Amino acid sequence: MSEPINNKTKAAIALSVATAAVAIAQEKAAPADTRKVSFKTGVFGGEMKDVERNVPLDEPPPLALNKDLRVIGKRIPRLDGKLKVSGGARYASDIKLPGMLYAKFISSTVPHARILSIDTSAVEKHPAVRAVHILDKIDGSAQLRDKSQELQSKYPIVRYVGQPIAAIAATSYPAAVEAASLVKIEYEVLPFTVDLDEARMDGSPLVFPGAADSGGTAGGGGGPAGVPQKGNVHGPDNYRGAKEEDIKAAFGASDVVVEGEYHTQVQTHSALETHGFVVDWKDDMLTVYASTQSTLSVRDELAAVFNLPKSKVRVITEYMGGGFGAKFGAGNPGVVATHLSKKTGSPVRLFADRKEEHWAYGNRPDSHQWLKIGATKDGKLKAMEFLHYGTAGVGTGTGSGGPMNNMYECANKRSRELDVFIHAGPGTSMRAPGHPQGCFALEQAMDDLAEKLAIDPVQLRELNDKSEARRMERKVGAEKFEWSKKWRKPNSDKSHIKHGVGFAQSVWYRIINMDAACEVRIGKDG
Repeated sequence: MSEPINNKTKAAIALSVATAAVAIAQEKAAPADTRKVSFKTGVFGGEMKDVERNVPLDEPPPLALNKDLRVIGKRIPRLDGKLKVSGGARYASDIKLPGMLYAKFISSTVPHARILSIDTSAVEKHPAVRAVHILDKIDGSAQLRDKSQELQSKYPIVRYVGQPIAAIAATSYPAAVEAASLVKIEYEVLPFTVDLDEARMDGSPLVFPGAADSGGTAGGGGGPAGVPQKGNVHGPDNYRGAKEEDIKAAFGASDVVVEGEYHTQVQTHSALETHGFVVDWKDDMLTVYASTQSTLSVRDELAAVFNLPKSKVRVITEYMGGGFGAKFGAGNPGVVATHLSKKTGSPVRLFADRKEEHWAYGNRPDSHQWLKIGATKDGKLKAMEFLHYGTAGVGTGTGSGGPMNNMYECANKRSRELDVFIHAGPGTSMRAPGHPQGCFALEQAMDDLAEKLAIDPVQLRELNDKSEARRMERKVGAEKFEWSKKWRKPNSDKSHIKHGVGFAQSVWYRIINMDAACEVRIGKDG
């Protein structure tokens, strides 16, 4: 039998346990390889609070407040400013390599067709032509889930005017344009539709003979795959969010309800520098000068298409003449330029002309939206219901419900977003995909609600928007604009000349990619 534990032993054990607990707590609070730092957090100009964190010993010190910084928040000359305004900046379209060839697309002149034949015999006899390439796959277009449903054809089915069919490489650009005009294409022209409303109707010409999906790009775009599709309408049968009975009850309990129908049109990006590449195929390294927002996605796409190790693809973009969301990935120009460079053994320059840029290289999709909002008489939102149709041509990903679903606090939200295929070039990302369209509808509906409630539109947002950053933006903006002096209730101006001011806000998200690295080498000479 063991000896009974006396009080002294109990005390020693208790002290030992307590010491261990403190040690564990200290280790948890501040491991040996970290240090405690205190700093302020919050939205600058608003409520700031002090927090304490354990950070690794090799972390730099916390950033000071804006007023104490030398560079951030201060007006400083841009490092690239002088080069850009003086013409010294080198864009991809400025690249000229020894022996470089110039490429030109041959594009479809009809919106929907089966290609019966492509005659390039006259082109191949042209003294300046060095290679001809006929596309066997079209990038950017949605793809049929069941390939057996496709029309049988030796060539890709044409689904929009401007769809690239072939390309030639010649010793000069004028020669390439001249040679391209010699290509003879025989079409079997098929019925087409280029109107959003018409394309939704039963019996409208089909863009795809079966269900089709479009993947996203590095810049976004693309819609959900595997969703129901009826005719040209691609999208979910069901609403997402609150149940129908909950939405009905919430609208029934609202003191005020507003609803509206909103339309936005297709917009093209129209960057000063069109989509284009200069590609130099060598056995040891594929070098690509690209007008792109993402050198990584260009590299990855070309490596995949040509079965190359990523380490054998080098993509260079010193300056880009505008992108706005449209320039991600190699796309048809990058892939075709690479084929032509590989065939000729020479560098190849392929840039879209302005007409091709509007036809084939992306746009902001249009939208047809219905929005209904219910609120209590004090301005608190009770219910929001949203329906959207939009077309990205032969692509998907037109949804514009992001602002409605994310900007304002509301317990009962319900939305349905559908894509509509038409015979037009594919849409793509453009400056917060879907959100300008969605904000256009949402903010007008909020203004209508403010008018019905006889509430200041800014105050209505204040009641329903919990974003601290936007709260400070409203505060600062209203003060600088003198909103309280300039805003008047609608129809309060008795004169036959009406004066008015407006307010709207928007939302976008913080997107972080951790797939980049940087190596800095400093020589002994500095």
